[in-house]
Amino acid sequence: MKYLLFLVITLSILGNSQASQAQTADTLYLHSTFWGNKFYKGDTIYGINGVLEELATNEQPYELMLSAKKDNVFAQLFGAAGGLLIGWPIGTAIGGGEPQWYLAGIGAGLTAISIPLSINFKKKANQALYKHNALLMEPSAKWNRKPTYHLGFSGNGLQLRIQF
Repeated sequence: MKYLLFLVITLSILGNSQASQAQTADTLYLHSTFWGNKFYKGDTIYGINGVLEELATNEQPYELMLSAKKDNVFAQLFGAAGGLLIGWPIGTAIGGGEPQWYLAGIGAGLTAISIPLSINFKKKANQALYKHNALLMEPSAKWNRKPTYHLGFSGNGLQLRIQF
């Protein structure tokens, strides 16, 4: 009886962990680092165009991701231009020339514009991925419940009741 109880509990725990892994393997998520943003689906890394292909079947997340992509493009353009305009006078000053510091001021302004655009990109991309993942999980919501275990006494001895 002990072995049967141990087997039932072990199999239910293992089955529950396998079911949760199967559900998360299809979800997309965004990982932001200092060097940029990466989209993952399981262990596979996607670019933003690959994510757009994945989202093509869901209209609302697709539109949100398109908007996020536009914000990202403008953020990168303003950030790169700002970095160039900041770096040019610094390089001139290091080289011994006469730096034009107003270019660094313009570059700082462009860089400042890129920051909210980048934040907007992350917010919209995460919203799109959340909506997409919620739509993926919708049909399997009944499998998302965790089993409950009740251990107690009955008229014949010890009772284990598992509800799914």
